[in-house]
Amino acid sequence: MARVMICDDDKALAAELLVAMRTAGHEATTCHHTMDVLREAAEGRFDLVVFGLDMPGFGGTRAIEVINELAPHVPLIGLHKRPSEIMRTPAQARLAAILPRPVAINTFMYAVARALEVGMRAPSAQTF
Repeated sequence: MARVMICDDDKALAAELLVAMRTAGHEATTCHHTMDVLREAAEGRFDLVVFGLDMPGFGGTRAIEVINELAPHVPLIGLHKRPSEIMRTPAQARLAAILPRPVAINTFMYAVARALEVGMRAPSAQTF
């Protein structure tokens, strides 16, 4: 079971993805603003973050960079109307997946499974 944050301003999509995650046995929650993700990620509350890269306000490549700074070992899945815009930036290398809108649930669940699998293999932070 993974702890997943889904952040998107499309409330219907966020609710649909939330149901899919919970049906698959994951602990999931939603929010509608990137700042909520930043607070929660900084506290280490999630194993995976899914968020809209095209939300108004703080989003896109800058959001990827900041989340990476706050939670470098947490895989990220981005949602975007035009994913090719993000795929041309250096920040996209940090994403486990970029999914086009509208999001197909089976594609989303595959991306989640792969992101969590790769995330579990990532080196963990060392403690001294």
